[in-house]
Amino acid sequence: MTSNFDILFRRLITSQTFIRGWGNPSHLQELCTSRRAKVAVRSECVKLVPPESVQENTIQITKREVKGDTQYIDAKFPSPLAIHFPHLV
Repeated sequence: MTSNFDILFRRLITSQTFIRGWGNPSHLQELCTSRRAKVAVRSECVKLVPPESVQENTIQITKREVKGDTQYIDAKFPSPLAIHFPHLV
């Protein structure tokens, strides 16, 4: 069992690191809560990216480059997070 001090300390470290790196700690909490509720549950996760939207959201290749035996590809695609969390992305 963790002590209250340990919980507070971990929350402070996570909050300060997140603020300096990405932004508001409440956004991190929202992402973690959503991950537990939707992504971790297979039936809910399948609903996040429906099969009919896969063709609409395909990868767009912007640049191809071949160097020797290696092929480099620059591409972009819309993130499903941008659809479900537009205020975070």
